[in-house]
Amino acid sequence: MPLEFGIASSHAPALFSYTAKGWESTWERFRGDAPQPPEIADEGPARVEEYIRRAAAGFTALHDRLAAFAPDVLLVVAGDQDEWFDAAHLPNLMIYAGDEDVVGYHNFGADDEEPRLLPWEHPERFGVRLRVDRTVAESLLRGLVNEGFEIAISRQLPAYEGRRKAPHALVRPLPLILGNADIPIVPIMMKTVERTPAGLTGERCLELGRAIERVCRRFPQRIAIYGSGGMSHDPGGPRACWVDEPLDRWFLEQLAAGTPERLGALFTFRSAATDSGTGELRTWLPVAAAMDAVMPGVRAEYVEYFAARKSTAGCGWVAWPEVRRSPEHTTVLSKGVLVS
Repeated sequence: MPLEFGIASSHAPALFSYTAKGWESTWERFRGDAPQPPEIADEGPARVEEYIRRAAAGFTALHDRLAAFAPDVLLVVAGDQDEWFDAAHLPNLMIYAGDEDVVGYHNFGADDEEPRLLPWEHPERFGVRLRVDRTVAESLLRGLVNEGFEIAISRQLPAYEGRRKAPHALVRPLPLILGNADIPIVPIMMKTVERTPAGLTGERCLELGRAIERVCRRFPQRIAIYGSGGMSHDPGGPRACWVDEPLDRWFLEQLAAGTPERLGALFTFRSAATDSGTGELRTWLPVAAAMDAVMPGVRAEYVEYFAARKSTAGCGWVAWPEVRRSPEHTTVLSKGVLVS
């Protein structure tokens, strides 16, 4: 079966705290020395508790949609921040095709404790293990190389001691999105936040998504794809907590309108607004392009968005409808109704 379903979401650390106190702790840690936006004054405990409910609903919505689709494999497009890689090697693209499970730590409720818990010191509570489909990973590697993409290959997890394990872009959101489902993943790692002109442009990210969709047409497995990262943010940087809400909403509007091609100009220029954590939006672009390749103009569902300065990030969740390709035509399956 070809790739037929896509989702994307933010994974800001505050989204995995369950109390206003936990959000406050995260904000204190990541705001740095940057002057804070005036909207911070409106984000007291009541507003933050609203954000907590909305974030939980966003992840639940993606979980429910993925469970309804019931894929055999989930491709996960994600960034890395000195977790899998270090300054010695920073590839633009890497696919993990090893025999070992991906292991790391989530941070659910860690900031709600006093003092804050360090997840790597409590693996029994925060440990995460994700099964990998090596067969699909190997096929995707070969296919993307044949499509003209130069992909770094990883067949072994990094042998780091202590806190460094799998990227948080994988081990934070996936336990919520997968739930108890034993769905194997294929990690597709991208260079997203390094302040360098050597990153992938928006158009190249879209080309990657189109290529992924073409390669997946030959797979017998039922494939879904998830983009993990964003939205606008610069934690610890000069724009910490200054959420670029107009950029976020414009980006979401293109997905909801079925016009991902308009996003190709992103990351073709250097900007303080995008040369930061906002670069994680690169992980959403292959998902949008892959779904558009199955059915041109297919519209993403705007699940949730809020510009929470206390989370240091614009926070968004989107899902594309299930799209079934046949030799004759493409069909959208939405809420149990087939629409040609």
